[in-house]
Parts: sequence; C-alpha cells; structure tokens
Amino acid sequence: MAVQKKNKGWWVVPIMAFALIYAAFAYTAQSEELYTINLELTELRAKIQKEKERQQSSIKERDEISSDESIEKIAREKLGMVRDGERVFIDTNK
Repeated sequence: MAVQKKNKGWWVVPIMAFALIYAAFAYTAQSEELYTINLELTELRAKIQKEKERQQSSIKERDEISSDESIEKIAREKLGMVRDGERVFIDTNK
C-alpha cells in the first residue's frame, strides 16, 4: 500500500490570491478617489485665482472712485451739484 503525502501548505495559495485580488481592488478604488480629489483641487485653484483677480479689480476701482476728481465728477453728473460761484446754464431748447 502506497502512503500519500499530505500537503501541509495548501492554504497559502488561496490566501495569497485573495490578498492580491483585494490589493488590486483597493488600489483601483483609491486611484479613482485620488483622481477626483485632484480635479477638485484644480477647480479650487482656478476659483482662487479668479477671486484674486476680482479682488485686485475691486481695489483698483475703489482707489479710482476715492480720488477727489472722481468724487467731483460723480457729484456733478449724478447729483447735479456745482461749486460755489459757478453759474449753471440750463438748455431750454430740449
């Protein structure tokens, strides 16, 4: 009668296969998530740049409006104000 030799390490192969399959799925899921996060980061950087440009534009506009010439122009055109001693002529032909 022949004696059969038992494989003592038969469980190693299925465990290694399971570990490799799990690692592949985990890597795929993480790479998709990383791609999504990188897209969001790019969009946020673009928004930040746009807001910085808008802020610079607002600062420039504020500085222009706060000058004496600008204040006088707005007072004359929109509020109809005149300086002391100036004569106002109204065109009655309109």
